[in-house]
Amino acid sequence: MSGLRKKKGAGVGLVMELRRGVSASRTGRKAGPVPATGVLERLVVDEFWVAIRRLGQHRLPTFAGIDPYGDTVLRGEAVDQMVRELEGSDFARLTSAEREVMVTVLAWGLRCRADRDLRIAFSGD
Repeated sequence: MSGLRKKKGAGVGLVMELRRGVSASRTGRKAGPVPATGVLERLVVDEFWVAIRRLGQHRLPTFAGIDPYGDTVLRGEAVDQMVRELEGSDFARLTSAEREVMVTVLAWGLRCRADRDLRIAFSGD
């Protein structure tokens, strides 16, 4: 899922972005192109908060710190925790639109685990 999408549904809208930060060090890497930085993928959704409620907010404590009207960035250990929480969730309880959002966040989390320069940003609108 790439590009900017607006999905219709109940709840407060949220912009989710997969971002690449600037690497602190390229030591030990072979010469070559520097990976792109900034926003790699963006999704604008309404279903996120409904999906969190359906899955059980108490089962997804990483998402408790996300301000629906502010900005939050997850990286490192926070992403690891989020992935563990989502992998233990029952997505069958979600509508197809809600499931698509949560599967995307999980996929981004897995990418962040493999590449520590990636992070997931949430911005309320």
